[in-house]
Amino acid sequence: MPRDVSPVLAALARGVLADAYEPDVPGRMLESIGRVATARDRDQLIGVLRALNTRMGAVALAGTPVPAAWLSPGEAEAVLARWRLSKLPFLRRLSGLLTTLALLSLYGFPGKHWERIGYPGPLGQPPRTSKRLKPLSLDGDEHIKCDAVVVGSGAGGGCVAAGLAAAGLDVVVVEKGGYNSESDFTHYESDAFQRMYLYGSTLATTDLGVLIIAGSTLGGGTVVNYTTSFRTPGHVLDEWARLTDIDAFVSGEFEESLDEVSERLGVNSDSSAAGKRDALMEEGLKKLGWHVDQMPRAVRGCTQDEQCGYCGFGCRVGAKQSTMRTYLQDAQQNGARLITDVDVRKVIVKDGRATGVEGIAGPHRLTVKARAVVVAGGAIETPALLLRSGLGGQVGHNLRLHPAQAAWGLFEEDVRAWEGTTQARYSNEFAHWDGGYGPIFETVPIHPGTGAAALPWLSSADHRARMDKFANISFVGALPRDSGAGRVSIGKDGSPRVFYKLSEDDERRLVEGIIAAGQVVEAAGAAEIYSPHAEPLVYRPSGNGSHERWSEDFRRLGLGDGRVRFFSYHQMGSCRMGRDRTMSVVDGHNESHEVKRLFVADASTFPTASGVNPMLTVYAIANRAAKGIAARLS
Repeated sequence: MPRDVSPVLAALARGVLADAYEPDVPGRMLESIGRVATARDRDQLIGVLRALNTRMGAVALAGTPVPAAWLSPGEAEAVLARWRLSKLPFLRRLSGLLTTLALLSLYGFPGKHWERIGYPGPLGQPPRTSKRLKPLSLDGDEHIKCDAVVVGSGAGGGCVAAGLAAAGLDVVVVEKGGYNSESDFTHYESDAFQRMYLYGSTLATTDLGVLIIAGSTLGGGTVVNYTTSFRTPGHVLDEWARLTDIDAFVSGEFEESLDEVSERLGVNSDSSAAGKRDALMEEGLKKLGWHVDQMPRAVRGCTQDEQCGYCGFGCRVGAKQSTMRTYLQDAQQNGARLITDVDVRKVIVKDGRATGVEGIAGPHRLTVKARAVVVAGGAIETPALLLRSGLGGQVGHNLRLHPAQAAWGLFEEDVRAWEGTTQARYSNEFAHWDGGYGPIFETVPIHPGTGAAALPWLSSADHRARMDKFANISFVGALPRDSGAGRVSIGKDGSPRVFYKLSEDDERRLVEGIIAAGQVVEAAGAAEIYSPHAEPLVYRPSGNGSHERWSEDFRRLGLGDGRVRFFSYHQMGSCRMGRDRTMSVVDGHNESHEVKRLFVADASTFPTASGVNPMLTVYAIANRAAKGIAARLS
């Protein structure tokens, strides 16, 4: 990455952090920019930073003739504050991006600031456990032959690989990420993001409105997710059957597949001891008389101790039943070969039939020739690969992101929201809205880097004061089932670009969901409740206002035009299933309408959004697909 923008980043970071600034922050910010998915987006941001460091650019963008690198901390802070309140969405989002980069680059790394906010950091060293899987290493260019090559190793790819290998087929699994197991889980937030999350967790929609969180390691998202294992709701399966004309969704076949994967993963509701964060949400829901229940989780022998809150950085006790500990082990035991750190760039197509894949691993090239190709890279990477391979039609369309935001609360007691079971409670009190498109309520562990970026930045002093109370903060998240859709395309370098904007209906449901979540936070005893806006709406139940007035102000302000940044932990639907090729990418057997022997088996095949955490649905789709593919190849 170009170092000429480092002085600009340093000046802006001082404006964000003031006395909390540390010299390593600008370099970390630059490293994060280097992990942005597409060259176009990286170059645009670098171009803006360079422009800010010229007199003309500074006048145009910052309203001052002083180049950004020369700004004092107070002057830089004033520029960022003006951008935050600008009438131009671009400047509001630029302020949000730069403050987020600076905050993550400070609070996501160890330092004296952790002691200040009461965060202990990792609880000891990783265990000295042996690695169960044996991926192949590439020492040079490789040409491999097999029956089926599977791209991706998460819930989709891992499950398919196990099914095909169990059927006696020669299987090769190719994974973009590296192999990280219990002995590698440092439980440092920054380290986990860099090594086990897609693009180092820098991926966002093109307007920066939604931050996209996805796993990228051997085992995919199942290694870093929260083990939540909801069955696909019945009304969703009914809708999918109507839209796709695929009877399997309602004939009992898909339910049977859900049963099979639930058994293999050990899904249960007995490993859901609530930490303080979940207990507060449960208390608020019960006081309101609203639905609350224990989370179904894919765990075996979960100790549910303090370390469980760090499970998004990998489960050290090995209780999380990721594909790394289940289906990939099954696949390897039946002869499957695993290859990590390979970026598959193209599906090889000859005479309308998939015959293999080509990828790169550092300086080396990998070619895998196969009788069938199964793509399971997730709802962002799968359409990008298909588009790079020359497919078109509906590829990349109908993307759902399950956008999430929350009502936040400041409590007089310690919550320590980074502790406790990753997800122990949920509520579907309002999931029935608009025919099943309402929100579910959930809460998750939050560590200082993510927490600092999620909390509003009004000024360096205000944000520092909020972080000083970090141990007293909790939240209730609202996740509506999105009806509107986005799209995945690719840039000139072939990397994914994600376009997504909340529909009016989805925004309305999310507004009402967060307002209801505010009621839960208040009922749980919060002394102060605030909205997720860049300029938060705040009220104190015992002091300066009521939930009713807060709700009215919330509805009037809305969520659009860069006022709120959303988080997407669940990406779905960009290569949807269906019989009608004008409306879908793969048929009822997961085979591409355009290319024979090319299959897709991941969340991208969802006809519409699932409305719940999608992991178990992905497993079921992959389990069913594996049976069909094995029958075709045997």
